[in-house]
Amino acid sequence: MIRLPPLRAEWSLWWRTLGPAARWLPLAIAAAYPGIHAWGGGLRRDHLWLAGAALVLYYAGPRLRPLGRFLVPLLLLVAVYDAQRYWVEAWRGPVRVAEPRAWELAWFGLEDGGRRVTPAEWWQTRTHPVLDGLCGVAYLGFMPAFLGMAAWWRFGARSSLAPRVLWALLALNLAGYVVYLLYPAAPPWYVDRHGLGPVVLSAAPEAAGAARFDALFGVDWFAQYYGRNANVFGAIPSLHVGQTFLAVLFAWWFRSLRGPATAFWLLVTFASVYLNHHYLVDGLAGMLLAAVVFAGTVGLRGRAAGGAISGGIPGDPRG
Repeated sequence: MIRLPPLRAEWSLWWRTLGPAARWLPLAIAAAYPGIHAWGGGLRRDHLWLAGAALVLYYAGPRLRPLGRFLVPLLLLVAVYDAQRYWVEAWRGPVRVAEPRAWELAWFGLEDGGRRVTPAEWWQTRTHPVLDGLCGVAYLGFMPAFLGMAAWWRFGARSSLAPRVLWALLALNLAGYVVYLLYPAAPPWYVDRHGLGPVVLSAAPEAAGAARFDALFGVDWFAQYYGRNANVFGAIPSLHVGQTFLAVLFAWWFRSLRGPATAFWLLVTFASVYLNHHYLVDGLAGMLLAAVVFAGTVGLRGRAAGGAISGGIPGDPRG
């Protein structure tokens, strides 16, 4: 029986194999991240936690290397999302308020008391505590659920394509942030609060219908989260819907977790409207963007394998 070396000796051996750049560049990058936020006047405790987590994952050595590589796209995503506040106001185009609502009314409008309303407006007069709780949980869990499925495909089912799932997530979000700059759009709660008139660029972010979840359970989770929203006018595409739809596409590709992924996507899509955060057209845009990112991810994998996709769960991911 082969005796495994102690962890300390294993780490020491790993450390000696690293060059100067591999040893110290990650430390410099992790230190620069909170430093940039401090320079911009927006340093928070979670910035330090994120930098610390990245350092632990890297410097813990080879035992945590697979987990570290798995989480790299997520760390990059969190860093870029929060940094939007430093450039979004300077770079975004004219904000659309009436146009997305007009599309929603034309395609999905409902009759309510003699007037035509959007599905989001219709639901705001038909709320229920059970739906508040269910939709709030879905909105809180959309990222953990995606990470859980991605972790299963990577570490449980060990698909050869699974390492690309979180990179696809990162690509989806980065593409969404670009669209937010090119086509900034007001969410339905903004219209309820400020109307269709001149754009109120100083509008404060709100939890909208998710505030009912906070009130129901006596917490301030959504108030805190959306109070730090870096871009009020980032409604199209809905990345909540797009991300959960991306999980559905991977689930059907892998032939694993199809039912849970599909059910959760449908729930999040409903929650995005019920909580007054998005129109249905926002969700459709998110799904379209997710489909493009998924096709690119699978296409890149296919070219890397010489045109033959391999490595499903188990064997070929198509079967």
